[in-house]
Amino acid sequence: MILSHDPPDGSEMSMYRVLSILRDRRRTVLACIIFSLAVCAIGYFRTKPLYRSEAILALDGRKLQALPIEAVVSALPQESPVLRTELDIIGSRTMAERVASRLGALGIGVETTKQGGPRQSPSVSVQEGDTSAEEGSAENEALVDELISNVHVANDGRSYTIYISFIAPDPNFASVAANAYGEAYIDYQIDVQTSATRRVSEWLGEKLVDLRTKLEESERLATDFRDTAGIVKTDGTTLQSQQITGLNNELTVLRSKVAAAEARLSTAVDGLRNGSDLELSEVLSSSMIQQLRTEEARVKRAITEIDQSGAIKNVQLVQLNSQLVSLQEQIKTEIARVIESLRNEIEVNRRQQAGLEESIKEMRAAMTTNSQSLVHADQLDREASANRAIYESYLARYKQTIEQDGIATAEARMISRATPSPKPTTPNPVIWALAGIVFGLTGGIAAAFIRHFTDRKVRSAESLEAKTGLAVIAKVPRIRLGHHADASALVHDHNSSLGQAMAVIQSELRLFADAEASSGRMKRAIAITPVSSSKGKPHIVANLARLVAATGLKTIVIEANLRNPTLAEQFEVSNAAHLNQIVTQEVPFGDAIQSDPKSMVDFILAEHSKAPEPILANQRFAQLIQEMKRRYDLVLIDMPCASNGFDLMRVASFCEDVILVVRPKFTRILDLEACIKKLRAANRNIAGIVFDSAYRSKPATASQPGTTPHQQDLSGVRRKRSGDQVKPLAARV
Repeated sequence: MILSHDPPDGSEMSMYRVLSILRDRRRTVLACIIFSLAVCAIGYFRTKPLYRSEAILALDGRKLQALPIEAVVSALPQESPVLRTELDIIGSRTMAERVASRLGALGIGVETTKQGGPRQSPSVSVQEGDTSAEEGSAENEALVDELISNVHVANDGRSYTIYISFIAPDPNFASVAANAYGEAYIDYQIDVQTSATRRVSEWLGEKLVDLRTKLEESERLATDFRDTAGIVKTDGTTLQSQQITGLNNELTVLRSKVAAAEARLSTAVDGLRNGSDLELSEVLSSSMIQQLRTEEARVKRAITEIDQSGAIKNVQLVQLNSQLVSLQEQIKTEIARVIESLRNEIEVNRRQQAGLEESIKEMRAAMTTNSQSLVHADQLDREASANRAIYESYLARYKQTIEQDGIATAEARMISRATPSPKPTTPNPVIWALAGIVFGLTGGIAAAFIRHFTDRKVRSAESLEAKTGLAVIAKVPRIRLGHHADASALVHDHNSSLGQAMAVIQSELRLFADAEASSGRMKRAIAITPVSSSKGKPHIVANLARLVAATGLKTIVIEANLRNPTLAEQFEVSNAAHLNQIVTQEVPFGDAIQSDPKSMVDFILAEHSKAPEPILANQRFAQLIQEMKRRYDLVLIDMPCASNGFDLMRVASFCEDVILVVRPKFTRILDLEACIKKLRAANRNIAGIVFDSAYRSKPATASQPGTTPHQQDLSGVRRKRSGDQVKPLAARV
């Protein structure tokens, strides 16, 4: 039965493997983190404290307009590239030189930034020698470099607010420098507008002189040409045009009169021809005709009265008829005279019309002749007008720029001045700690993987089986030997991982013992040896012996590890003889056999020896093994470490099976392969491998005065803590 945990497959296998590697190499990761934190702590305490102060500016699209005139320098467009440009201007070297000039006026030099204290350096003046001038220039350049390297200008990207922060060893200098940057930028904007206004006004003044001369010359040329060509204009038109217009108007009026007169004449002629009374205005307005018609009417009334009275023979009737005829003749004569006057009027008007038409023809001919001169004169007038318009616009702009001089305003305003910071900005302990953890964790993970892939030690039972071809018969779980109060109870508890692991080995040993008993042969001796270290192996041997004895098999444990005997820690021992005395002094075997009263396990202990070869190679030791095989069902031999090759081979030669105890992370795969090679060369059967993951604790080495070396080794298991005698772990099973 092999206790193992099968990792998941696929992509989860990779994560499981990574976590497994990090868990195995957690000490490496922790060491790297501690080292990184230590380095960061040293860097933190060696870093000079720096203070940050921040001034806040706001670009305002609104601009003070003192006069209703157009500004020479237009307002900044509210666009992101424009704001980015302004940030670059603030962080430029030119702006740093302005700030250095302002700080120099306050008596602050480069020593302030280097020494971390508010120190005023005397102003440098250029004297007769060049040395002081060079020193002043070098100091100013150094101050400018410090300003450029320590200033930071930023914008949040959502507004037109500019954050100017400055870092310096002195908080007062940091606040002064940040405010100086803000004030220098505001002064820079005012200087740009003022200098631009002055340059424009100067240029306009010079341009106006040229424009005035050009205007005067163009007007003079236009006037001289008109005088020479005889072209006179009034109200924007020439005299000839005005004359032609007047003649056309007279001709139109005259034609209207002729048409009206002809119409009246035609009406009068038709009336006379038909014998009807004429109702012409000339007839109606004639006083003579009106008198004659009045008299005619009176005569007609008189004749009518006589006719009505019936006096046909009245003498007055003839007279009245004669008078009526005479009046009618006079009326016709007067009407004929009016008609004749109309004919005369029409004739006069026609002659006047002919004369006007002839005059218009002559004037049009003259105008056609002078049209080229008129065109040239108009062109000269247009040039003069254009020059006058340009001159007037330049003159108006010049007056505006003159009025703008001295009223320039900045488009930025300082909304928050920098103040000295009470706490340093750097170094930040949190950042340094996080950096130490991050770098340490990163380096630790890298170191863990490097050590994992370069390590040649045993790490897992699966890899151990794959490389050696031997079965891992059990895995001892991870417990802390010597300090775990319930370790013995866990061994007998088959529900615990430790108890299950021991039960696996017990079943293997039981099978060996039963097989030997059924065949009638001598009982088996099984050697249990560690590959790299003997620590923890007595714990396995003692607990296995207890479990096997609990099943009814008679079991004995022989300690053959003379170089580092530790089996006494697992049992309650007495002052009996030990293995060394059995071999060297030929003490009877029974005098060295001790019995554990609680577990019914017999055991023979050994004493430390620097030269165990004579003891292990003695015939007496071989006789001891053979005798124990005859007396007991199972003989477990606590073997020396496999690194002691001669000791291992001597003891293994008396055993039928060998069980190898491998400690993960301590046993090298090369040592394991060498041990297996030696055992196989000696034709020794390897029963399997025990994967021992239990933690180790240091055994007690305190000795009591007045005891022999043997008694000191055996009494080492009785340690005192606070005056109370503490029994070993195995004795409390």
